[in-house]
Amino acid sequence: MPDAVMQAPMRLLQGATEYFPELIAAIGRARRTIYLESYLIHDDPPTREVLQALINARRRGVAVYLLLDGFGASTEMEWVRGLLLSSDVQVEFYRPRVKWRAPNTWRRLHRKLVMIDEQVGFVGGINLIGDYFDLAHGQLTRPRLDFAVMVTAIRPVIGMSRVMRRTWWRVSLRNAFRGSLGRLLTAERRQMELTMLREAWRRTRRHLRWRAPPARRQASRRARLLLRDNFRHRRDIERWYLLSIADAREDILIANAYFVPTLRFRQALMRAAGRGVRVRLLIQGQSDQWWTHWATQALVGELVSSGVEVYEYTESFLHAKVAVIDDALTVGSSNIDPFSLAFSLEANLMAEDAGLAAELRGRLEHVLASASRRLLPVTRHRGPIRALGRVMLLTIALMALRVFIAFSRSALRIR
Repeated sequence: MPDAVMQAPMRLLQGATEYFPELIAAIGRARRTIYLESYLIHDDPPTREVLQALINARRRGVAVYLLLDGFGASTEMEWVRGLLLSSDVQVEFYRPRVKWRAPNTWRRLHRKLVMIDEQVGFVGGINLIGDYFDLAHGQLTRPRLDFAVMVTAIRPVIGMSRVMRRTWWRVSLRNAFRGSLGRLLTAERRQMELTMLREAWRRTRRHLRWRAPPARRQASRRARLLLRDNFRHRRDIERWYLLSIADAREDILIANAYFVPTLRFRQALMRAAGRGVRVRLLIQGQSDQWWTHWATQALVGELVSSGVEVYEYTESFLHAKVAVIDDALTVGSSNIDPFSLAFSLEANLMAEDAGLAAELRGRLEHVLASASRRLLPVTRHRGPIRALGRVMLLTIALMALRVFIAFSRSALRIR
C-alpha cells in the first residue's frame, strides 16, 4: 500500500456514509491481510458493498478475516457464512451462545475495528449496518449519528494489529475445538474431525508466529489504542475519562449513546463544572430501550443541577461514543454504562490532537445547535425523606440494570 494513501495520521469520519467509502477504498488497496471486527451486521446495500470489497480482496490473494460477535450477529450467521465462506473469506463468531447460568458467556465482542496490511486502521462505533436502518425500528428517515477514525499513526496501528491477531487465533481455535472430544470418540467421525483440527491449526499458526514490527523512534505517543477487557485492561478507558476530566481546564464535550455512569464519573463531571470548566453532555433523545433511558434521565438530573449542560439528540438515533476534552479526544466503541464497562471487549482511540479535536467539537456543536434540546434544571423541591427514597430507588435500579443488561437479548442486540 503506498505511503501517500493518506497525508494526515488520523481522519475523522461521521456515519457509514463517510466511513464505508473510505473503508472500501482501503480494502481495494490491500495487498496482504485484512482483519475486521464488528458487533452487528445487517443485510443492506451499504453493508453488501463492504462485503463485496472483502470478496474482491480475497480473489486478489489477500488473506481476509472477519470476526463478528456471536450474539449481536446471531440472526445473520447463515447468510454471512453462505456469502463469504464460498469465497474463502475466513469468518468466525465470538462466543455464539449466552447462558444465564454461565457468566463466562456474558462477555461480548463490542469492538468495531479494521486493520489493513499493518498500515491503515479504522476504529469507532460504527457497525456493519447502514445509517438509515435500525434493528429495532426498521427504516429511518434521518441517519444515525456515529463516528469512526481512519488512522495511520504507527502506535495505534501496531496496537490494533496485536490485539486483532491475538483475538482471531484464540476465537478460531476455541471454535474449532468446541465439542471435538465427543466427535473424536466416535469412530466414523474421527478422521474427519482430525482433518478439520489440522486445518484449523494450520490457519492459526501464522497468528501465533506473528510479532509486531518495531515502532519507529519518531512514532507519536500522542495517539494510542485503549482497550477494555476483564484482565489487563479492565478500567483503561474509564480511567482515561476520569483523568482527562480531572485535568480539564476549559471544555468537556461528551456524546454517548448509553450514558449510565458510576457515581465516581458523575462526581468528576460535577467537580469540573464547579471549577469553571464548560461541561456539555449529548445523550439519547429518542430512546430505543426504556430502562437505559430511565436510568439516564434519573442520573442526569443531578448533573444539570450542578451546572452541566445536558442535551438530548432528537433528529434520529444517537450511537456515538466520543468525547472532546480540551485538545484531547476519544472515538470508539465504549459506552459509559455497565454493559461496556463490565462485560464487553471494547476499543477506543485516544489522541492529543488540537486539529482533530477542533473538528470533532465543531461537528458535535453543530448537532447541539440544530438537532438537540437542552434539559433544564428541575425546580421542584424534594423533602429529605423523598430525596433519600429517590437515592435508594436509584441505587437498586442501577444494580438491577447491571444484571439485566447482561441477560437481555434486546439490550445486547442494539449496541
